[in-house]
Amino acid sequence: MAMRLSGLISGMDTEAVIRELMNAERLKTTKVENKITTTEWKQEKWSALNSKIYSFYTNQLSKMRMEGSFAVKKATSSNESKVELTAGTNAPEGTHLVKVNRLASSQFVTGAKLDFDNNDKEISTSTKLVDLGFDASEGTSIHIKPTGKKGVSLDIRETTTIGELINSLREAGLNANYDTTQKRFFISSKASGVENAFEVTTSSTEVVRDKNKIKSFLNYDSLSSTDKNKVNGYLDQYLNDTLVETDREVIENKLLEIKHEQVRTEQVNIFKADEELIAQITEEEENKLRQELGLEEGEEVDSEALKTAVNDRLIEMAEETEEFAGARADLITKMVNYKQSAKTGGAIEDASGSLSALGLDEIKYDEIEKKIVGGSNAILVQAADAEITYNGAKLTGSSNNFSVNGLNLTLKGETDVDETISLSIAGNTEAVYDMVKDFVNAYNELLKEMNDSYNADSARGYDPLTDEEREAMSDSEIEKWEAKIKDSLLRRDNTLGSLISSFRTAMSGSVSVNGKFYSLASFGIGSQNYRDKGTLSINGDEDDDATAGLTNKLMDALNNNPEEVMTVMNKLADDLYSSLMDKMKSSSLSSALTVYNDKEISKTLTNYKDDLKKLEDKLTDIEERYYKQFAAMETAMAKLNSQSNALASMLGMNMQG
Repeated sequence: MAMRLSGLISGMDTEAVIRELMNAERLKTTKVENKITTTEWKQEKWSALNSKIYSFYTNQLSKMRMEGSFAVKKATSSNESKVELTAGTNAPEGTHLVKVNRLASSQFVTGAKLDFDNNDKEISTSTKLVDLGFDASEGTSIHIKPTGKKGVSLDIRETTTIGELINSLREAGLNANYDTTQKRFFISSKASGVENAFEVTTSSTEVVRDKNKIKSFLNYDSLSSTDKNKVNGYLDQYLNDTLVETDREVIENKLLEIKHEQVRTEQVNIFKADEELIAQITEEEENKLRQELGLEEGEEVDSEALKTAVNDRLIEMAEETEEFAGARADLITKMVNYKQSAKTGGAIEDASGSLSALGLDEIKYDEIEKKIVGGSNAILVQAADAEITYNGAKLTGSSNNFSVNGLNLTLKGETDVDETISLSIAGNTEAVYDMVKDFVNAYNELLKEMNDSYNADSARGYDPLTDEEREAMSDSEIEKWEAKIKDSLLRRDNTLGSLISSFRTAMSGSVSVNGKFYSLASFGIGSQNYRDKGTLSINGDEDDDATAGLTNKLMDALNNNPEEVMTVMNKLADDLYSSLMDKMKSSSLSSALTVYNDKEISKTLTNYKDDLKKLEDKLTDIEERYYKQFAAMETAMAKLNSQSNALASMLGMNMQG
């Protein structure tokens, strides 16, 4: 903005005059700003109330309309140290008898103690299996197979470590660890029961032997994990019977690329170590560069270009070596053997003794004994199913958590031979009573807030404070002023009035049960007087001083006529639920799960902000016009003063003559 110099001729405080003129003009923007503020406050108030209504809708109200909420059972075990008990809604009431014959357990394998490896070093996850005496002859694999699940096989090579074995065991879904303090393998199933038992066996086959030869040829252990995954994938694909020879050639070429890159790197490093060779290449390549670039003798050669040229030449030399040229033939031979052994190859030898070097045994299912068996090295604990005798019938399960006849049993210990545990199931009227009471409290809290907002005192004459007004007031005065406005924002709001009506109408309804009509009042639930505005009280509620001394009709009904209470409560709650669901449907004015016109409020707010922007632009134009007008006045006065001075001067000269 250009500098404004005003009042120099007129002597007027132009800035003050224009400021006062603009204050009058700004009254229009203040009104729009007030509308924006009150609309934002209204939006916040509705949003907070909507959250409370939705919480009530999905929690207390939803429970009240479900029959299962009234079928709560009280379950008691005569010996909770051995059987803990909960009851489902369909659990038959009465006394049930149970004996715990056996607890379910997982399969555990604890390896023999390992002191040092063959190099007299402490054993850790990085220790190689061969350094423990494991038979890692070509073709050996360890197979881990949980019962009924896909197993994992680990092909053993000279570099395979304890850590890799642990990872394979875990990949198969087992708990596995090598404890460096106890110096033992610990392996177990994650879940109990015979169905979660597992086997750990070994084998040695020609196909694994030939696969390992390919991996060794490719320096598999030096590859990145990404390239290792690629190699494993290529080797698995290669044995696919649906592939034609051209497909296999593609795989061979991909593997050959990995080998060729290794040969290049190795040979280039060898060449770089030969200083005489490098000097010769440098001179040769420098002359070649001069010719290609048309450089005069003595002109410097770009060092980066020279470096690139030398490196390219080294790579060319690497590709001319026998190692590079012979890689294809070596790989093809190994791939042919690999494919052939996959078709016709069998076991090379019995590798069953290999696991003993790890303090373990062959752990496998014995068809004769019909169970998992092991050897003499490791300690094997069989997986077992739980067994109980329930009301005279023997039942088994893989877990210590039993579900039977609507009862949920947690088995914690086996019963003595002559011990029988009694399980008592009864209707839990206290829990149902507490649920109804929780519903009434939540309903009252929500209805009271809606009533207070709808019947709030008018805030006529109260507008949001301007910055100047706020500066002249204390924080407490500002808070009271704004609270007065905020409390009145939903006063006589039609949407809120409709909600209040829905709440009160639903809870004042009646329901026919076996030809007789019941309402909440039939169970001692209702408003004490008209001043309650629809909020409810429960007769005999010890937490309500006004009704604590009255007869508790609700508890009596729950004890004597629970079906009637459930039917009435379900129906009244369902009526209110349906009413709220209708109000929460999405429309052009409101979003889903919203009881007020949130879209309409947002649109109104946007329109107000657009109006304010237009007014502010207009005020800027008006202010500029005022300044121009006052500047023109100053200019005119300056001309007038100049003319007056000239005239006075002329008159003075004539008088002297």
